[in-house]
Order: sequence, then structure tokens, then C-alpha cells
Amino acid sequence: MELDRALRLLKLSPDCNVENLNESFRKLAKTYHPDSNKGRESWAHKIMTDLNLAYETVVDYLTLERPVQGYTETETASRQVRFQAFFNRAVNLVLDGIYTYYQYGLENVMLRNEGVRKFRYRDCLRYMEKGIESLEMLKIYALSEPRRVRLEVFISFSRAFYQNALIDAYFSPVGAGADITAQRHYRNGSEHLDYAIKDALFGDELIQVRKGTYADRMFLGRKELMAVVTKYTGSICIAETLIKLHLLTVFTRVVQILHQMRF
Repeated sequence: MELDRALRLLKLSPDCNVENLNESFRKLAKTYHPDSNKGRESWAHKIMTDLNLAYETVVDYLTLERPVQGYTETETASRQVRFQAFFNRAVNLVLDGIYTYYQYGLENVMLRNEGVRKFRYRDCLRYMEKGIESLEMLKIYALSEPRRVRLEVFISFSRAFYQNALIDAYFSPVGAGADITAQRHYRNGSEHLDYAIKDALFGDELIQVRKGTYADRMFLGRKELMAVVTKYTGSICIAETLIKLHLLTVFTRVVQILHQMRF
């Protein structure tokens, strides 16, 4: 695609930067995604195809063709700029997967095989797989310590969320007994964690009724999940609890990074 057309499609000027590109792409993608255009899916699919091609064109322009202010044309400078552009794109893929996961209520295991949700579940896993693969490939471009740390943290978070999304056990804490109580803690902790992630990453897009801050819900989630692993070590949900505790731990580290990137 020609650069001029790509910039027009993405509503960008030639002096845009990577942050402008990602912000514009995400906004347009949400507007023209087929899921947001019922009855016009074919038209929306064509628009999204053009937007993706435009994104690729502008990324190449920003990372390969346009001189970088303040840098000489060295291999080091080229790698650093490419890292930022492709890191942002990989992050977008992972976030698209997470957004799809929550948009369709796929944290509820019982809904994953119902109608369109079955396909959206596959979509969210595919987005995350592609994002994780892209992040792994960026290790050769992370030349500075801050970028290496940021990359490793986000890889850990992406893998942790992917493992969380693969949990297919459904626990229905009814009745009485120690294991039922453990399952209740697990369910409560999971709900707090899901709320915290939705709120911190997507805010009002996914949270209609606010019930505390994401920081509050992270604290409550950890408390509930820790109750399972410390008091009910023989529970049938102990393995799933450990996966969610790991996700919560790496999520606390990645929140700061995402805010710095203004995603």
C-alpha cells in the first residue's frame, strides 16, 4: 500500500510517531471491527484488511525509512526504533486477545462452546499466541536493560494470562465442607482478578458498574486466592488457584508499564 493512502486511512500526518500510530489504529479497529458492525460484516472485514495493511506500511515507514531525530544512522539506533514499533504492535495483539476474552464473557468456562463465543474463544487464543511469539522474537532488539526488563515482564504477563484462559475446570461452590469453602474462595478471587484486569486495561469500555478500584480488587483477589493455597492445600482447585496467583503477581508489574506506554 502507498504511504500516502496508509496515512489517510489511519488519519495520521507524515510527522506522526509510533504512539500516534497505535492510538489511531486501536480506535479505528474498535469502530470498524466486524463485531461492531452487525449486518455489515463483509464491509467491515474489508475495512479492517485495509487498516492492517496501512498499519504495516506506516510501521515500515517509521522504523526503516524516516530518519530518527537525535540518532545517527547506525545499527544500534535502527534496532532501538524497531524494538519500540514492534513491541507496541505485539502488545496490541495480546491486548486484543484479552479484550475479546472479556468482551464475550469467556472467563465463564460454561459459555465458551455457545454459538459465536466458541469462535471468539479461538480468536482470543490466536491473538495472544501471535503476540507472545512476536514478543519472543524481539529479544534481539532489546539492547538496553530497561527494555529487556519491560519485554520480559510483558512476556511473563502474556503467558500467564494465556494459561489462565486455558483453564477449563468449572467449580460450583454449593453446599458445605472444606473443599466447597475453598472453591468459594477460588471463585471470589477469580472474579476480583478479572475485574481488576478489565478495569486497569480497558476501563469504561468493559466496566459498566464500578465496585471499587482495580487496586482494591487486586488486594481482595490475592486475599481470596491465598486462602485456598494456605488453608485448603488438598482442594481440587489448587492447581488453577496457583495459575491465577501467578497471573496476579505479574499483572501488578505490568500495570505500570502499560500506563507508561499510555495504552
